[in-house]
Amino acid sequence: MAQAPSQLPSEEWLDAALAGATVEEVFDDDGSLTGWWAENPDCLGAAAYGATHEEARTKLREVLRGWVQLGQELDHPIPSIREGEIAAPA
Repeated sequence: MAQAPSQLPSEEWLDAALAGATVEEVFDDDGSLTGWWAENPDCLGAAAYGATHEEARTKLREVLRGWVQLGQELDHPIPSIREGEIAAPA
């Protein structure tokens, strides 16, 4: 069951979600670095692109905030925090 909107996304949840995120370089066809792609595999569809590593993480944090809020509105299960990391719903 989704948690109440007033409870999520907490800064602790967002920190845990970012800790579990992957950030990868993105290259164009000639091998030039074009930016960075960030996503958390436990938050399906939540991803962000940035010109720098830090920009991608900053944008992902905002995407995750919206991802949780939309999930709550749709009554989707939200991964919980367990030992400083998010855990996908059972």
